[in-house]
Formats: sequence, C-alpha cells, structure tokens
Amino acid sequence: MRAADGVKDLMAAADPAAGVTGDPDRWRADLERILAGPGPGPRRPRRGRAPRLWVPLGAVAAACAAALALTLLPSGGGHAYAATPPPLDYRPPATAVPAAQELAEIARRTAARSEPDGGPDSVLEWRDWNLSTRVDGNTVTSRVLTEQHRALLHPDGTGTQSSRFDGRPERTEPYAAGLYRQPVPADPDALRALLRASTPAVDTPSGLAQALRGLLRTQVLDPGQRAAVLRLVAALPGLSYDGSVTDRAGRPGEAFSAESDGSGLPTRYTFVVDPDSGRILGDEATLTTRAGALNVPVPSVISYTAYLSARRQ
Repeated sequence: MRAADGVKDLMAAADPAAGVTGDPDRWRADLERILAGPGPGPRRPRRGRAPRLWVPLGAVAAACAAALALTLLPSGGGHAYAATPPPLDYRPPATAVPAAQELAEIARRTAARSEPDGGPDSVLEWRDWNLSTRVDGNTVTSRVLTEQHRALLHPDGTGTQSSRFDGRPERTEPYAAGLYRQPVPADPDALRALLRASTPAVDTPSGLAQALRGLLRTQVLDPGQRAAVLRLVAALPGLSYDGSVTDRAGRPGEAFSAESDGSGLPTRYTFVVDPDSGRILGDEATLTTRAGALNVPVPSVISYTAYLSARRQ
C-alpha cells in the first residue's frame, strides 16, 4: 500500500464528507465547463501590501536567519545544499600590517581605558547562528538554528537566562557562571591557564574560540581583562589580519583569523574586535577546503556568535 493510501485509511473516520454522495455525470459536466472557460488573469498584490520577497542573509542576517532554516540552495549537480550566510565583507588595509602588531596596539589602548565599575549584577546579551547536521545512513539533513540570549548574573554566580530559539516564544530558566564565578585575571598567562582548565586546546584557534564562548557569556570584562583576551588571540599560530569589517549586528570592527582542523574539518576561525573598546564583537567559523558529511558548499560559514552587550547594572 502506498503511503498516501495509508494516510487516507487512517484519517477516514475524521473525513467530514465521508458519507456524502453525488452525481458523477454532473461532476464531469462542471469540470468540462470550468476547463472551457478563460483562465484567471494576472494576480495582483493586495492594496497596501508589498509582494513577499525572500531576503538573503547579509546585513540583516539576524532578521532572516530563521526563514533561511527552510531554504535549500541547488548545486550544479542537482544536490540541494542547506542555506548558509555569505561571508563578511572584509576590507584589507592599504598597507599590510602583521596581525600580532595590530592586536597588540588595540590591547595597549584597551588596557589604558578608564571605565566606571557599574552595579553588582552582570547583563550579557548574544546571538548564535549554527548549522546543525544529522547524518542517517546515506541521508544528510542540515538545519539552521538561531538563538537569542540574555543572561542576568549576580555576584554569587547565580542568575537567570532568557532565550529564544528559532523565533519561538521566549523562555527563562536558571543560569550559573560555572567556572567563572570570580573575576578572571588580567595577566595573559594566568588567563590562559584558567581557560585551559575547561579547554585544554586553548592555544589553538578552535580551542580559544570555544573557551572564549564560555567566558564572554558569563563575565563582563574590564579593560585590563579585555586586553589580556586580545593578547591570547594575538598569540595564535598563523593569525592573519583581515582588515576592517562590519559585523552581523552592523557594528564596525577589525577582523583577525587563524585556521585549524581541531573540529575535524579545516576551518577558519575569525574574531571581530572593536578597535576602540577592545571588546570581542563576534566570532565566526568557516569551512575552507572540504565539508565532510556536512550538507554545505565550500567555503561556507557554519556558525557565528554576535556578542551584543556586556554591562553591569
């Protein structure tokens, strides 16, 4: 039995027209009359409403990422790829500058900043975009996951987190600072040792990106601590300075990248830095040469985080 027939049988009892009978000759005559008539004219949009358009993921990435969760992009071979956002538009400097030198200068300016302490509580907001892929035998299913988070943390490390997943209703649940209940050190070596406790590969691009995701979701860093973070990024092997960029939240920044296969696939990890405040505005992961079992073309951005706010109140 075909699947459609099985569904018919299953839903037969719920069919509101199951007992209705009619005249087959009349049905045939009505059908012939409809087919002989003129076809419908061009469909016009309703007054006051613009036609619906699919908007590509770009400057308004956050607004339409949920819509792209259902979008597939055809490849030349007839295969359908999961939609991923385009890369950021990097603007290289007119004169080549070593990445470590550029970051060292931003770190120096950051450490010299003077900022008010603020209140005892920490408020952190961030947005995540991830490509989730499921491999079931020969079937590969990829799906876009978008998340919006706001965490409120108290001095004792407890707090709450309000989250919205894929545009669903917001939910609030308890949230804890985990390993970072106490302020982290402003010394780069001491900070590296602390991060290594949770992420042994902190000296690699993939490991540092993972460690910073945990840190930047639980602490509001002061200028000295932010400078220490930048010095850890500057020490990554193979780091390059990509130039100026506008991040996915529309903010200007400077981009620094390094490649690693720590995730199992060759991936470029990019850190976007505010050159004035020294804040990490976001991080991105981009597949560079092959996608493995992932249902995406190469290169492809497969995840990003935008750190929207970090303040004390």
